[in-house]
Parts: sequence; C-alpha cells; structure tokens
Amino acid sequence: MRSNVSVWNGVHLKRPPLRIFYVSTALSVTALGDSLLYTILPSYYPHLGLTPFHVGVLLSVNRWIRLGTNHMAEHCYQRYPSPLWLILAFFVGSFVTAVYGIAQNFLIFLGARILWGVSFSFIRQAGIMTAVSSGPKVNIGERMGYYYGINGIWLTAGVLLGGLSHDIFGFSFTFVVLSILSLVGMPLGILSQKGLKWLENPPVKNVLQKGDVGIILCGFAVGIVGYGMIISTMGLILKEQLEESYIIAGHSIGVATLTGIMLGLHWFTEAIGSPIFGAIADRIGKEQSILFLFFIGTIAMITAGIYLDPILLFVIMPVIFICNTTLSTLLSSQAGLLGTRSVASFATTLDLGMSFGPLLGWSIVQLGFPTNYIFILSGTFYIIGAMIFFRKFRNLKIN
Repeated sequence: MRSNVSVWNGVHLKRPPLRIFYVSTALSVTALGDSLLYTILPSYYPHLGLTPFHVGVLLSVNRWIRLGTNHMAEHCYQRYPSPLWLILAFFVGSFVTAVYGIAQNFLIFLGARILWGVSFSFIRQAGIMTAVSSGPKVNIGERMGYYYGINGIWLTAGVLLGGLSHDIFGFSFTFVVLSILSLVGMPLGILSQKGLKWLENPPVKNVLQKGDVGIILCGFAVGIVGYGMIISTMGLILKEQLEESYIIAGHSIGVATLTGIMLGLHWFTEAIGSPIFGAIADRIGKEQSILFLFFIGTIAMITAGIYLDPILLFVIMPVIFICNTTLSTLLSSQAGLLGTRSVASFATTLDLGMSFGPLLGWSIVQLGFPTNYIFILSGTFYIIGAMIFFRKFRNLKIN
C-alpha cells in the first residue's frame, strides 16, 4: 500500500484532500484573467486608451468592492447554504474574463472589475472554509498551504503562457480564449463541495473574539505590500529598467513576457513553498513563524529599494513572495479556525490593503517619485505589521 505521507527535510506532508485540489484548481483557472491584467496592463495600457491613474483604479476597484461583499458572501452562505453560490461565482468569473478581451473603454473595464470583485468574495469564503473543514486542526497550516500552493501551480503556468500568448497573438485573443477554458471551474466547484458540511457546521465560533483584531491588522500589511503595491507595479518597474525588451542569448524578450516570468515566480514559490512552510509552522509555532517572515520580508524589500536592479530583482523577489504568501497562509488559517465571521473580516482587511496598494504604488509613479520608493514603503508596512503582531500576540499562543 502506498503511503499518503511524504517527508521533506524532516517535515511530514500528508496528501491534500481531493476537494482542496478541486477548489484550488477551479479558483486558479477562474482568477487567471485577473492575474494576467497585472502582467499585461502595466505595459499595454496606452494601447487601450488608458492613463496610469486608470490602471491604478482598475487594478484596485475589485478589491474595494470586496470590502462590502465579503460579509455579504458570508451572510448568503450562512442564511441560504448552497454550493450554487460558488458555482455562480465561477461562471461570472469566466464571463468577466471574456469582457476584458472585448472591452473598448474604461467604463466597461470598470464594470467588469466590479463584477469580479463580487464573485471573488464568494469564491474565497468557500475556498478557505473548505480547506479549514477538510481535516483536523493540528494540520491546518499544511492544508491551507496546499490550498494556496495548488492554486499557485496552475497560475504559474497560466501567467507565463498568458504573457507569451499576449506577445504573440494579442490582448483580445488571449482573454477570450482564456474565458472559455475557465468554464472548467464550474464542475470542479461542484466536486469540491460534495460531502462537505462547513456551511451547516462552522468551526469554533462565528463572532469576533480577542486576538482577532491583531490578525486582521496584519492582513492589511500583507495585502497592501505583496498583493498590492509590488505585484501591480512589477511590469512598470521592469519597463523602466529594461524599456521595451531584454536581450538574452541574442533573443529579445518582451516586457509582458518578462513580467509574466516574474509574476510566475510568485505563483511558483507559492506552489512549492506554501505546503512546506505551512507544515513547518504547524510544527514550530505560527507566532514565531509570522514574526520571522515579517522580519525577513522587511530586509528583502529594503534591499531591493536601495539596490534596484533587474538581476537583483529576480533573486530577491522569490524571497518577498515566499514571505508574503506564507504570511497569508498562516493568518488565513487562523482566521478560519475562528469561524466564518473571522474569515470575512480578515478577507476584508486584506482586501483593504490590496485596494490601497495599486493606488499607492501608481501614485508614487504619477507624482514623479523613483520606483525605488515602492519597495522602501513596502518594507515600512511590514515593519508596522510585525510591531502590531508582536504587541497583540506576545502573551497569546495561537498554535
């Protein structure tokens, strides 16, 4: 009989439940259109008649709308428990991706981004609670790591191929074809919820308790940095450093492809690292792990800000990505243990940070400041996050 446990450097990893594989895969194919906008739009926006301010709005408005729809999604799941909410959200996500490919002006883009924000609230609420409810509490960091990691595997391939498709076939073709492929998320969503009772039996409690506020505020720091300022401006930073292309072994590689490679590193490090680091945190303690990750992330971002260089970025960015995704994994798993209300509250503050991030990052550019400031400011937010976490949890064990 084959073992369902693997060992990595002394850390035992169990195979993820199939339902986590299903919901993570469905999420990734549906969210790929959103991820590709971060890859392509920063260098392509003039061709769509957009301004840098428009880009900042489009890359953040879906997160602003989620500030109101996260708790709406939690209420709908609790008041009218049904997996149909999740299936409908996957369908809307596919439709929105098609709209990206045919949109002709800013207002159509804006409407599509708002629709995506509503859909993602329902998808994320169900995804986190599926990971939380698929096994015992002791391994929740590992399970949540698989939830993020499997999603990262698919997005790694998707972002790379999507950026390449854009450079070869064009913007509209890439998004319309992707919208058709993403319809596979609907049957996978159905399979992910089969036999799962998290809607009827939310874990632990359903109200905010002492300690939740610290988790929520740390979520803001994680959102505004890794998922906000850095990812939304990566294409612009590379374009500033490399102009339109980069020569490797005599071949010219476009900025969109390079941005896809860089963001692909984000999903790749999330795919490989999330289960491993989640399992390590289960073993050594989430509190120590979170403080360590904030510290390492701060050093990496300050270094990138001082010595901004394309080659150095490809070395430092995986470190930043690992810190940010692992922090998200640990904080969201803890919120999940506290109940559906805590998940919605954590998601809302995470989105608040993700909403401010693109606007803040692109405003730095709009005002004429060097792009180095994006990394310096990001490191500052990490320092604040570490201080908040230490203050709120120094006498509170969260393992």
